[in-house]
Amino acid sequence: MTPSMMRRFISSAGAIVLMGCHHRAAPDAGAPVKNIPRDAARFEIDAVDDSTARFRRQESQWVRVGMSAYAVDPINRDALVARLRILSVHGSDITALVTSQVGRVTTSHFLLISRPEQPWWRSSRFWWGAAAGGAVGAAATSLTK
Repeated sequence: MTPSMMRRFISSAGAIVLMGCHHRAAPDAGAPVKNIPRDAARFEIDAVDDSTARFRRQESQWVRVGMSAYAVDPINRDALVARLRILSVHGSDITALVTSQVGRVTTSHFLLISRPEQPWWRSSRFWWGAAAGGAVGAAATSLTK
């Protein structure tokens, strides 16, 4: 291989490497789109200010400060209107701050809030499994003696 051929090969290989480094992968058409959970609790909006919305918690005692909420338009098949963050909880009155919006939040919209997941140690399924495992272990131990 002559020196000029070697230079051409190295420069073309370098160009290929650089193009490969700056190549962006095409977005995956099958990638799941994050949706609002369908089992989220639904709350009526009582009042709306410039950047906040107020609503009542009803019987949902699990609503806490810092949780995320979604304002949806029920007329347009629950189309997303805005995202909110719970600012304060005073008795049954809750105030949420609008963090991003597609449209203006009104009292004709609803808020959807996902119930937080229960810790594993509070699940009855865990305790039934622990009891069954203990019983099987005790039975196996007594049979092997």
